[in-house]
Amino acid sequence: MTLGQYIKQLRTDMELSQPQFAERMQVEQSYLSKLENDKSTPSNEVFRQLLSALSMDVDAFMSGLKDKGNMASLRQIPDLDGWYASQQVTSEHKQRKLLYSAMLLIALGSAVFYVGFQTILLPERLYEYRSEGVVLAGEPEDIFSVWHQFTDSHEQREIKKREMHQRESIEIILTYTYQGRQFTTSAGDNKRLYRQVVTSEREQTRLGNVLMQFFGLLSTIAGLVLLIIEPRLSRQNR
Repeated sequence: MTLGQYIKQLRTDMELSQPQFAERMQVEQSYLSKLENDKSTPSNEVFRQLLSALSMDVDAFMSGLKDKGNMASLRQIPDLDGWYASQQVTSEHKQRKLLYSAMLLIALGSAVFYVGFQTILLPERLYEYRSEGVVLAGEPEDIFSVWHQFTDSHEQREIKKREMHQRESIEIILTYTYQGRQFTTSAGDNKRLYRQVVTSEREQTRLGNVLMQFFGLLSTIAGLVLLIIEPRLSRQNR
């Protein structure tokens, strides 16, 4: 649609004759006829009078001009030339925003997927620690291993053996955090010695790592899709 055809359409939509609309624009009817027949391009002043007669601003006027008409001809009008320039800046800004968003999604998604896949934040290796029983006040921490050193005879050894067997209350701790080869916990004057069971090698998948891999992959795919469709979106915004 040309500028002249558009002006004529707007006038007819308002159900105004050429003389009536020319009067609103404060121009001669013959000049309006030239505009509608694309035999003349309005000056910037006349274009503003046209907008005033239509009760429109530049954005509203250009929104109804399909395919934005003949750009070379329209840019002869300073107000429209400025409008095209601002549209170009806005379009470039939106394009950069889309590209930055796509790259951010890809970078963030890749990082989150890597962290989940490598179990960096949430380790999946389980460490097993075993305690034989409660260590009483005054006893060495490893009493359940060295109790026989405190006996002098076979009879005492048997008595102590039965005593230690009765005191035995095994507790096992499974943790994702390495606590060293052994550690103790206290309960009042008593304590427990926990030793690592080095023969135990366990791994357990954690939901957090699965979710990080899922959302990381989803974010990466979204970023790649945005990169692919960005040219089409940018064309639609122009």
